[in-house]
Amino acid sequence: MKKSLFLISVFVLVIVSACKKDKDDPSPFDVKFTDETTEESKANVEQNAIDFVDKMDVLSSATAIEVLMNLNNLQSEGEQIAINPVTGPLFTMSSVNDKAGVSRVFESLKSAGEMLEGDPVNFSNMFDSIAGKYTYDFESAEFIKSELADRVVFEFPGKETDLTNTAVITIDNFTVSEVTDPFENWPEDLDPELPASVDIDLQYNGTSVAGVSFDADYQNDGLPTLVKVELYLDDFTFTTTAQHDPYNSASWTNTLKYQDDILLETYIAANGNWSEESIDENVTETTYTDDWGTWTETDVHIEEIIKNANAHVILMNLKVAGMVNLKTLGDAIWDLDEDVLTDEAFAQATVDAINANAKLVVIYMDSNEKIATAEAYVESEYDSYYQETNYYPAMRFVYADGSKVDVETYVNSELDNFYDSLNEFIDKLNAEYGLELEYVQPQG
Repeated sequence: MKKSLFLISVFVLVIVSACKKDKDDPSPFDVKFTDETTEESKANVEQNAIDFVDKMDVLSSATAIEVLMNLNNLQSEGEQIAINPVTGPLFTMSSVNDKAGVSRVFESLKSAGEMLEGDPVNFSNMFDSIAGKYTYDFESAEFIKSELADRVVFEFPGKETDLTNTAVITIDNFTVSEVTDPFENWPEDLDPELPASVDIDLQYNGTSVAGVSFDADYQNDGLPTLVKVELYLDDFTFTTTAQHDPYNSASWTNTLKYQDDILLETYIAANGNWSEESIDENVTETTYTDDWGTWTETDVHIEEIIKNANAHVILMNLKVAGMVNLKTLGDAIWDLDEDVLTDEAFAQATVDAINANAKLVVIYMDSNEKIATAEAYVESEYDSYYQETNYYPAMRFVYADGSKVDVETYVNSELDNFYDSLNEFIDKLNAEYGLELEYVQPQG
């Protein structure tokens, strides 16, 4: 059991920090260290994070944000039932920023369909039922629907002070994919079809200020092989793409851009075999009984399910790059005899395996110079209740001068200006939009 927990923890620790290296790029592990001092590098890293917050401040003032919030207020004032089947998915798609966001899109569409007549839910019928033009009537403070085929159009005042319908949302290009061979346990309340595409465009005073596009491909059984959502607000574009070659490879990319510049990007990919049969073979449960009772322990050979994994994170001018041989790392950890080794020795052997099979660096994007490398080390913590010391692997940065700082200390103690900038931004959001966001504080 301890090996499984260690290995899964190490997998999570490494995969959020690893990087897929482009074939034409020089190896980030071979680049030279920057000539900066350690303190200068730390200051530049912090300033990079502050610059990111400044860009988000620009986003918060985007025209599209104000227009969408006014539409939400208009719904609150008027009758909501007729238009929620459209605006629910619209606002859900406009907030997609992670894997769960893609799932929320489907859940929102499904919930919208359940508001309409017909069981099970049929997405084609749902869209046909809500197709039409919805025009805001100032006298009644309600949306009046008129006939319109194959699309949904909203006309409404884009800002609270507007006296005419200055904003238009158009939702069209809605298509579905038929599921000819539904997978086992297909939901009874869902017809065998899934949304394949939809486009949403928001215009204010005749200028497009925001939009969403959704595209998906599926196998015959309904399992997605590609889901792509692109959202743009003024000069900002957010794209999330999930690809899956069942059950051998998968990747997930999120990219936030301001004009042509990447502000933030995360990428994660994996290869292996996570079919039901493979999981059954590599996840085992063992039941034990002694004088104290009966219990079950689970062993997970994750290195047999996911054999290779890589990822990267880009924040403005910073890139975290790394590589890991998960299969070799996993084999090394499973070879450790936890019944013979002490907890400290087991943790040290795990750290040695990580450092032998994984590399990690932080580099500047523009100069391709190294700021720091990272290494695993043994951390300890005394448990006063059980009166024993616990040992576990942790990560720390190593700079050109040999100085070291663990990740937790760095995040909690050396980013004060960043936290100040972020919390000032939160103050602004709370004041402008009547929110109640809490400050972000370092832990510890």
